[in-house]
Amino acid sequence: MEESYKNILVAVDGSDQADKAFQESIKIAKRNGAALHILSVIEEMGNYFGELTMSMGTLMEDLRTKEEEEMKDREAKALEEGVAQVFTYVLYGYPKSLIADFTESKEPIDLIVIGRTGLNGFERLMVGSTTSYVVNHTKANVLVVNNVV
Repeated sequence: MEESYKNILVAVDGSDQADKAFQESIKIAKRNGAALHILSVIEEMGNYFGELTMSMGTLMEDLRTKEEEEMKDREAKALEEGVAQVFTYVLYGYPKSLIADFTESKEPIDLIVIGRTGLNGFERLMVGSTTSYVVNHTKANVLVVNNVV
């Protein structure tokens, strides 16, 4: 008997790669009759800015408001394309660990769909990609969507 996915997580960050992963996750969710969980992580900035801390708080709230609006659009698109259940999450923290550990902290995710690269090129050079981290640290299956044609 062929196993199907029940809960699919797609990580989005506004990059082209994440958009491709989102499109692929919709197709997979429809084929499997699965719930689609869309996750965006706003990376928290430490209190390194002294007097700028107040303005950083405002910036973080502005980012959250913008991302919640984009998540509403993603949810509407997935529903419009035939996904039966869609859940959205905007979290603060470290993207690598929040995506990799999402299967343990939020929902029983059995597939993570993620783009090959995201927006943070500097971090990728210094400490490795978020995708690489997720592949090596999560318990769920991972589908890496490649934007290269």
